[in-house]
Amino acid sequence: MIKNIVSYLNNEDKYILFVFFFIFLMPWNFFKWQMGVFSIILFLWWIIRYKNNLKDKIKSIFQFKPLLIFIIFIIYVYITPFWSDSLQEGFNYVNDKYKYYILLIPVLFSSLNDEQAKKCLDILIFSFVSYSIFSICIYFGFFNIEDTGSNKLNPKGIMGYAIVTIYMAVGAIATFFMGLNYNNRNYKIFFFILSFICFFALMVNNSRTTQLAFVLSTIFLLFITFKKNIFNLKNFLITFIMLIVLLSSSIYLLNKAGKLDRFILAYKETSLALERNKFEGSVGFRLFFNVVGAEIISDNNFIFGMGPVDNTKELTKRLLEDPRWRSELIFSAFHNTHLDLITRYGFLGYVLLWFAIVYLFFSVKDKDKYYFICLSFFAIIFFTSFANGTFEKKPINYLVITIFILLSIISSSKNKRIS
Repeated sequence: MIKNIVSYLNNEDKYILFVFFFIFLMPWNFFKWQMGVFSIILFLWWIIRYKNNLKDKIKSIFQFKPLLIFIIFIIYVYITPFWSDSLQEGFNYVNDKYKYYILLIPVLFSSLNDEQAKKCLDILIFSFVSYSIFSICIYFGFFNIEDTGSNKLNPKGIMGYAIVTIYMAVGAIATFFMGLNYNNRNYKIFFFILSFICFFALMVNNSRTTQLAFVLSTIFLLFITFKKNIFNLKNFLITFIMLIVLLSSSIYLLNKAGKLDRFILAYKETSLALERNKFEGSVGFRLFFNVVGAEIISDNNFIFGMGPVDNTKELTKRLLEDPRWRSELIFSAFHNTHLDLITRYGFLGYVLLWFAIVYLFFSVKDKDKYYFICLSFFAIIFFTSFANGTFEKKPINYLVITIFILLSIISSSKNKRIS
């Protein structure tokens, strides 16, 4: 096996190997300079590699409609600071979040074929699995990371748990579907074990939002899988049994890890907010941000938004002035990506983004394991976005565009073959 790996590394295109290496490291985000340095190296290598037909490479990007709509969204986002009260600050914010999109779209889309794009997705999932194993090692006390406060009670590793639990949730769903894809019994067992590892890592970590998003995404994906025959008795029983096992396992592991009390506390905070209009604790704060966010949308430009930073400035201002806010803590984030995007870029920006994503999935002809890998990622992102602001956080924002591009390559390649 080692000989085969060495042979593959010797024979494979070094540019493609660097892309694979780049993709594997992306979720880990070891260093602040990592994304910038690797992206620039890749971009310069791409220019040198395709210097004789760069025009054709760039032209190919605009021929795939879902990607074109995503590009329009990026251009629109860069325009939004012009109607903001903080032009330079707004532009800096947008550039910080989206500048690498401009490099990654032409580089990846025009240089990878569909088989290489699929390998990139496989590599990305194994990176998620690797991080899950890393987190589990912390949970079992093999080591702690003092700089990030990561220990048995909070085994998040080198990044925030709101970010890394997304890896675990996607890894659990994706490897499960990868296992279903194989007929070979040993491969099935291997991928189901990887799925359980990611699932276990998710349940021993602290993000209630991602844990709940995982359950909702699993239900959604099961519905997509069996939608044509959902009322077939066999499919219905399979789905029902899988959901019972999922929920039972989740509750058991959460209880064993001492995390179930956090859900009970969340229920109490929700009841307090809805019944007595008291917004206390993590969940209560988020519910109040939703109330304020709705008021900000109502009082400002619904179509175009307030601009990249004016929305969070307005949130902070209202928290300071609103008598309903009794906490001494003042926040500058909605903890809700959907609200954040609408107040920041307006309904137009929000629709452009999600229309591009939905259009991409409708453009995919073969609903194979790679379709479900990508769908699991965006489903988790969609559901976690109701209580977290992870969409534009690094490195999630890099993964959003990377996975979008990889599925675009797969979809556009298949569409070309069909036509």
